[in-house]
Amino acid sequence: MRVDRDGAISRSPAARTLPVSDSPMLDALNALLQGPTEAEARAGLRSLIPAGTRILSAYVRDSTAYISFSEEFQFNPYGAEGWASQVRQVVWTATEFSTVKNVQILIEGRRIGYLGETLWVGDPLSRDDL
Repeated sequence: MRVDRDGAISRSPAARTLPVSDSPMLDALNALLQGPTEAEARAGLRSLIPAGTRILSAYVRDSTAYISFSEEFQFNPYGAEGWASQVRQVVWTATEFSTVKNVQILIEGRRIGYLGETLWVGDPLSRDDL
C-alpha cells in the first residue's frame, strides 16, 4: 500500500520472486505478512497488516481461499481505512492465483462478522467488493 502526505491510502502492487513450492498462495501471503522489502520501502510502499499477524491455515475450496489469521489481524491502529486496506492486500494477493476468485477471512479458525466495527468479512470477498 502507499500512504500519501495527506494520509490517503492507495493500493500499489509489488512483484516478488518466490521459490517454487507446493503451497504458492501461502508463500505469497507469508511474504506479504513480512512487510515491504528494503527496495519497496524506499519506493514508499508499506503494509497495513498489523505487526505480529500470523497465518494459522490457508486452503482453497471451490475457488474460495479460506485464510485463518491470528487474533492480531483484528487490531489495526489505522481504523476503518486500515482494516479495509489490510483486507484489500490479502484479497488481491490471494486472487493473483487463477484458482482463487474470493477470500474468506477467518480469525483463529472462526468466521467473524466484522473486522473492527465497519468492515463486513462474514462472507467471502472478491476484488470487486473492495
